[in-house]
Amino acid sequence: MNGTAVASNGLSFEAIRRGVGAPLAVLVGLAIWAAGAPAGLSSEGHRAIILFAGVFVLYLTEALPLAVTSLVIAPAAVLLGIATPANSLSGFSSPSVYLILGAFILAAAMVKTRLAERITYEILRVAGGSTTRVTLGVTLANIVLAFLIPSTTARTAVLLPVCLGIAAVMGGEGRTRFVVNLLLTLAFTNATISAGILTATVPNPITIEFLAKAGRPVSYTDWLLYGFPPALAMTFLTWFVIQRVIGAEPTHGEPLARAVIAQRLLEMGRTTAAEWRTLAIFLLVVAGWVSQTWTKLDTTIVCLIGAGLLFLPKIGVINWSDANREISWQVVLVCGGGITLGDLLIKTGAAAWIANAIFHGLGLNGLSLLALLLVVMVILQALHLIFVGTTAMATGILPIVLALAQTANVDPRVLLLPAGMIIGGYPVLMFYNTLPNIIVYGSGRLTVWDFPKVGVPISLLACLVYAICAATYWRWLGMF
Repeated sequence: MNGTAVASNGLSFEAIRRGVGAPLAVLVGLAIWAAGAPAGLSSEGHRAIILFAGVFVLYLTEALPLAVTSLVIAPAAVLLGIATPANSLSGFSSPSVYLILGAFILAAAMVKTRLAERITYEILRVAGGSTTRVTLGVTLANIVLAFLIPSTTARTAVLLPVCLGIAAVMGGEGRTRFVVNLLLTLAFTNATISAGILTATVPNPITIEFLAKAGRPVSYTDWLLYGFPPALAMTFLTWFVIQRVIGAEPTHGEPLARAVIAQRLLEMGRTTAAEWRTLAIFLLVVAGWVSQTWTKLDTTIVCLIGAGLLFLPKIGVINWSDANREISWQVVLVCGGGITLGDLLIKTGAAAWIANAIFHGLGLNGLSLLALLLVVMVILQALHLIFVGTTAMATGILPIVLALAQTANVDPRVLLLPAGMIIGGYPVLMFYNTLPNIIVYGSGRLTVWDFPKVGVPISLLACLVYAICAATYWRWLGMF
């Protein structure tokens, strides 16, 4: 059963959760409608909250596929009278949606040409074959690949067979401390480094979408400047925590591990022309992102230029079938629908009303800016317990965080940037938080409790590191 809980009547809790989701969403919406619009909230804002509450319940329970729920947002907004057809579909034409689409295409080229696999084995060859060095090598591979493969799921798909192959040599076929260590290192350092690179995970583009709406645009290099140092520090801290909490058995498999890595590289042969072309296109895209200050080219446009080059005759390395296999249309649709919902919450004043209620209800008005940031990050870490997927969490929660910043009269970047980074980089509490977590859990080597055992200290460390970063590094950069 792989850890899936089952109720006494034989139904899984997952099936029960999905079964009650739709009726619960309707009941919650009707209850908010019957309560009437509270003081200070317009009728349009009241209806937007009804829509938000219903979608929120459907996202949490997965009563409908997340993509279907996201598509329903548009007609529901029109029927509730809070958006025109054009406005209800505006999120699907957002630059962030096309940035994510382009990122999936770039990832397809890295996977098909096996360039990512070659880079991984080369890093592991240099790192060495001891248990500690192998886990450190996987961490380094995640850092490098985060720049080259703009998809946490694709990076996991590349690295998982590599990790399982090495684990079979060094740790046996069963569940050992080394195997648990290696798989958690794969999933968690993949997530933490993603917080520091704009294109590395979906919540990051969603964050800059809402910052742009607030008049605080953030470029690829801006995100790298603000986010990469704390993400890099947390990635190595995450590796260290896993080594201390999980550890690994003594092993004499280092020569065998080195031999396996060398054999895999030998089987791959010399670097192919397709790999070189893929690398050249990726470097061109990264150069375009880094030089945005001078070229004035938008991050999405640069990404789509690179994606287009990958299909050209003589130059390209993939066809549409290759790309289509790697594109997660669910993520694209959740992003589009979620941005639409967030935009409606902002425009109708619903987000501001919710933020004001939270701000005064929790007594946040007496806190310093640093304390406010810390409270927001702790709440977001706790919300990881109930959300399946970071995309839905980002689109649902970030508009409220933006409104909270406006209520507190602080620069939106101060709260929204770390909020986006916490959502995208630290879904480490439970196995269902992200698809990469689910993939490594599905290997059968991990238990449900392996995740919070390591995830809780990592989450608390992240709050501390980002709070210190805000008090020092970001302040030195002039963020506030």
